[in-house]
Order: sequence, then C-alpha cells, then structure tokens
Amino acid sequence: MRRLPGPGEARRRLLDGFPLVDDHPDVAGVLRDAGLLALIGPALAAPFRDVGVTKVLAPEARGPIVGALVALDLGAGLVIARKEDRNHPGADRRVESGMTWRGHSETFLGRSFDLGPGDTVAVVDDWVTTGSSVRALRTLVEQAGARYAGASVVVNKADDETIDALDVHWLVRFDEIAGS
Repeated sequence: MRRLPGPGEARRRLLDGFPLVDDHPDVAGVLRDAGLLALIGPALAAPFRDVGVTKVLAPEARGPIVGALVALDLGAGLVIARKEDRNHPGADRRVESGMTWRGHSETFLGRSFDLGPGDTVAVVDDWVTTGSSVRALRTLVEQAGARYAGASVVVNKADDETIDALDVHWLVRFDEIAGS
C-alpha cells in the first residue's frame, strides 16, 4: 500500500521553499523557521493519531528534535536511540543497522527499561534514504516486545519498496525539493 505525503500546510510550506545549502535540502534550516517548526510536529504525528502511540523512538542526531515535536503532539513519551560511543547510561540493548547512505553501518544503543510490551511505538526521523536506521530501530522495538506502529520522516529519499516495507509516512520527497 502506498503511503501518501503528510498533511496540509507543512507540506505546502516545505514545497514552497525548503531551505537549500549548495542545492541540497537543509533540515537544519527547516528547524530554524519558527512557523515551519510549529507545523512539523503535528504533520509528522498525523498518521499515528488514532493508533495509541505511547512512545516515539528517534535516532541521533536530528531525530530527537523532530521526535520531541511528535511526542508532544501525541501526548507520548520520547525515547532516544543513541549512536555507539555516545554517553547513554543504562544502555543494554544494541542493534547494528545495514549500510547507510554513507556506505557504513551504524550501531544504535537502547535501554530495556525505555520500551516494553505495553508500548506502541512510532519511529520519527528527519530523513529516510536506505531505511537502515528505521529498520534497526524497528528491531529495537520488537526486541522490547513493543508494537511498531510505523515511521514518519520529513524527507523521503528511499525507494518505494523500502517505504512500504517499513510503513514510512513522509512529508516531501527528495526529488520535489532538491536544487537543480
């Protein structure tokens, strides 16, 4: 089943003027715009409004920023998946991603007390390209016995098969906003 782009005003604003740096989409520039920032959380949260999300799981580095906006909108908790070699007291779960867009894997750390069998979890990040980070975080959710509700991202640069397999919702496609 194809996932449709995120709702309304956030998508329109992103399409009308996604910040670019050297013709490349700049998510940090989106975060700098107070009006756009106010729209992003509700737009990313929209696919999960009626599924009982209790936790939002977001990977470092920008994931926790957009993840916090979604968690607030849904009235859910925020769980941060830290990258290896970062300070994460109590980390007792680890999962290695497949190859990222940079050509190497990432190891994400989690804590067994952050997610449990009663949780329904949405994964939120700024970007999806290969799907490796979302796939790794889905594994952390499943290891905890929690239910994976899907993922939501600002920018989709992944292929349709990845989007469908990981149930990823997105606001804009890379090719809609990239400079020429």
